[in-house]
Amino acid sequence: MSVNKIKKNITVIFLKIDANESFFKSFSSHIKTIYSDNDKTRIINHRGKKYLIKFNGFNKDTSEIRPLSYSLTVVRERNTWQTKATKDGVITGISQNQGIIGDPYFYYIVPDLKVILGFTSGPSGTVKSVSRFVLEQFNSDRKNKIGVDLIPKEKEFSSLNELPEFSSLQFSMKSSYLNDLSEDAPNFFKQLSSAPYIGQEMQLSFNLEFGENNESNLTKENVIEIVNFLSDHEGCSILKVKGFDKKGSMLSFDFSNAFLNFKTEINTRNKFIDEECSSRVLESALDDYLLKISYG
Repeated sequence: MSVNKIKKNITVIFLKIDANESFFKSFSSHIKTIYSDNDKTRIINHRGKKYLIKFNGFNKDTSEIRPLSYSLTVVRERNTWQTKATKDGVITGISQNQGIIGDPYFYYIVPDLKVILGFTSGPSGTVKSVSRFVLEQFNSDRKNKIGVDLIPKEKEFSSLNELPEFSSLQFSMKSSYLNDLSEDAPNFFKQLSSAPYIGQEMQLSFNLEFGENNESNLTKENVIEIVNFLSDHEGCSILKVKGFDKKGSMLSFDFSNAFLNFKTEINTRNKFIDEECSSRVLESALDDYLLKISYG
């Protein structure tokens, strides 16, 4: 009997790792501590959630075109699942004595390029925060914090920080992205997630005006924070900012697709993405990234 395959859309994001040189030099030795374990895994508690980090191995192209990368799978516990209900009407709590119930994250860490590639079948907005958490586990100097940033396609994104004044922010997103916000999500979305009038699978559209005649309390830093957050979401179809330069001239920016990513589609018989499939996706994404930085 044949089993119907499920089509899944995948978006791999590319993140630049901001760390001192000692982090990259000692990374391989740190990861060997996990590799030396028989099961090659670690379970870590962080802010009330459990994380399982599994080291899958090294990836090195024999032709040396593709740089050395380290493959990791992370399962982040999702606390929103509280009960299990069966057909006979029995409702029970979910027993976690056999492992972690949550969402899988798949990463390639490429120290030579100072980048980390990743995707998830869970809430996409958490790829960035989970990657930062994972990298911190290999940081022996806690005084030097690890940063990760989306890699812009256009140089214009950096000029957003230089604008002295914004006039408007327009964006559209799916309400489902408010279900499981990461710890570092902007307060704007945390407050929005608790609004009683927002239902599931709604398309939310905002057009926020700034200036003396408007009541918006958002600061310039808030706007940049929102743009960074939404740019990490595939479900954000509109993301536009208007502002004034130092000469008072109006400038418009469209960040709907402003950052490097790799989109693909897979067919699977599983409801989840397995590690073999994720490895093929990340290899293709890394090749795509190498082409982009080589030829622009």
